[in-house]
Amino acid sequence: MSSKRPYLLLATIILLWGMNFVISRFLSGIDPVRVSGILFGFFRYSLGAITMLFVIAYRREGLSIILEEVRPYKNILFLSALFSAVFVIASHTSAEFVSSGTTSIIVNLCPILVLLYGTVYLRERLTAIKMVGFLLGLIGGLIFLWNSIAVSSSLDIGIILAIIAMIAWGSYTISLHYLEGANRYIVMTVKHVSSTLMIIPFILLLAMEGTTFILVLDVWSILGILFSGILASGLAYVLYFTAIEILGAPKASSFLFLVPFVSVVGDFVLGEPPALIALIAGTIALIGVGLVRWSTSKEIQQTDQ
Repeated sequence: MSSKRPYLLLATIILLWGMNFVISRFLSGIDPVRVSGILFGFFRYSLGAITMLFVIAYRREGLSIILEEVRPYKNILFLSALFSAVFVIASHTSAEFVSSGTTSIIVNLCPILVLLYGTVYLRERLTAIKMVGFLLGLIGGLIFLWNSIAVSSSLDIGIILAIIAMIAWGSYTISLHYLEGANRYIVMTVKHVSSTLMIIPFILLLAMEGTTFILVLDVWSILGILFSGILASGLAYVLYFTAIEILGAPKASSFLFLVPFVSVVGDFVLGEPPALIALIAGTIALIGVGLVRWSTSKEIQQTDQ
């Protein structure tokens, strides 16, 4: 097997997940708005669930196998699905108010939260590199948030939603620690299906409160939803699991801090270039996140040897 293959897979994954933030912003936040953020999230996970069901069928993993695999993890899997549902609602609704790069950078600061949880509750070792990464992520993140809020008070709701998305995604990431050993394909499929169903009550609640939803089905919205659901929420996970099987989960995940850089490039394409200070602060924060991921990856590799 080519040594380049897993890195080509990761490059594809980074592009898919980075572009997903851009497409979400394009459809939900750039005039003319075509899809409300929460509806975009619902369609995304619905198509992602359908895609993963096809993958499960291809792998010949029937209902009995799925039930047997899920049974020991049902409680944590429920929490995992709930965190994921909150994440997709908050992140895509955030896209109605702030740029794709802003949402992506804030969401991808979540390893800082995961580091805190691991250090306090899992008694993981806090190395010097992790500490430097934490401080860079914290300082860069705070400057980035301050600058984003200072630019316009109308961005406040978008920033708050992005922070909620970050906390939810960090919580989801932590839940994966307790799902170690489970079949990744089955877990992701059940999670997608469950999260999709969990989004429905939120939509109904907003509808009862008089919220007006937007859904314009044209070539752009259809292509965007298909991209987000089938590719970014279906195919991307299949590719990611393949990369994990080759490189291992810690090393594969250590590259994901690059996702926001794709989203920031998308900001320029959409005519929403970030301010220089925000760009610098965001880069510093992401370097910190990268150090945390890299250090964690190295520690686990040394432990496994």
